[in-house]
Amino acid sequence: MLKQNLKNISYQSIAQIIPRAMMFIFLFYLAGALGNTEFGKFEFALSLGYLVGMFFELGGNIILTKHVARSFYSSIYYAVKIRLVCILITIALFFTVLFSFGIYEESRTYIIYASIGLAFSSMMNLYFAFFRGARKMKYEAAVLLTQKALFIIIALVLIYSDKSGARVLLAFMMSMIAGFLLIFLIFKRKEQEYLKSDDKKEIKFKEYFYDVFSLALVEVFSNLYYRLNQVFIEHFKGFEEVGIYGAAYRIVEVFINFPSILLLAIFPAFAKLAVENVKEFRMQFNIILGLLLFFGFLSGLLCWFFGENIFMLIGSSYAKSYSILQYLTIPLLFLFPNFLVTQGLIALNKNAVFVWILLIALILNIIISLLLVPSMGAQGSALSIGICEFFIFITGFYYIRKFTSVG
Repeated sequence: MLKQNLKNISYQSIAQIIPRAMMFIFLFYLAGALGNTEFGKFEFALSLGYLVGMFFELGGNIILTKHVARSFYSSIYYAVKIRLVCILITIALFFTVLFSFGIYEESRTYIIYASIGLAFSSMMNLYFAFFRGARKMKYEAAVLLTQKALFIIIALVLIYSDKSGARVLLAFMMSMIAGFLLIFLIFKRKEQEYLKSDDKKEIKFKEYFYDVFSLALVEVFSNLYYRLNQVFIEHFKGFEEVGIYGAAYRIVEVFINFPSILLLAIFPAFAKLAVENVKEFRMQFNIILGLLLFFGFLSGLLCWFFGENIFMLIGSSYAKSYSILQYLTIPLLFLFPNFLVTQGLIALNKNAVFVWILLIALILNIIISLLLVPSMGAQGSALSIGICEFFIFITGFYYIRKFTSVG
């Protein structure tokens, strides 16, 4: 499977590694330039924006990829309708609450820019999902490189005279609008070509909506699970602690690029194997699982022994970030294989099972965070994520073995 998908893995590597490397370097520059309080506001606004943004996508990206991988290209039209309705309703409700109740007045501008930027990012991701299913990932690579370059250039210009997190988020919003317009224009040029080869088997809107809805719960619980931690940290310890935690988690994000890229590239093949050859699906799953466990362990070692050197470069105010990173090596071990567990269950059409796994993990994370964050701060949050990632791995692996049993 890996050899067969080498081209798409290469394109996804370009699409993910180079833009994320650019962002990694730039965000660490921002952490030093803005200071941990202003950087904390920037991180908090993005986290809150992602919490709101979970209602934009509602699992539609991976469902669209799955259907397109099976040659149902016209499913893009259902996906676009659902996405636009979700974005408009969510933005309207969120802004109404934000202004009516006067919450987060200090960082409201930050939150607005982040939310609008993520709305356009969501639309951009929908068209990326289409091209992933069609196994044409070069377009995603080109657009993401362009979007990230625009973001960095615009942000540098805007913060030249005023080093404000709000200006950085304004640049983020502008670059996302540009990225969406670019991928939309590419799709319109290729639209008729795909529709001509569309599988004529009709997809009932009711069936498609049910598929999306089941995965929507996964999307909601997943975003709550990952993003609530920074809300807890801000509530108990303030924006400065959020900034310190955010800097540590950025290191983790660098390493999880590998499983993210790999699974994005091979998911269409998994989606086909799940309905055509379950025995082969299980064999390929086991091979890739071993690979991800090895690299997860290796990444944890690198973070533990060499992470301190990175934080020394951005200032003494981030010294605590290294100890937080050490705690984050525990979830890092399981984050790698959990990408495979997630997409394996979805490919097998077992969305409902993963919903229950994530719901339990979310509740567990909230309970542990409420117990640990008040006393341990961001370190408690990192420990909570580690425990929950272990739970997701064990339960997800068990169910995949169960569902792929061939007697």
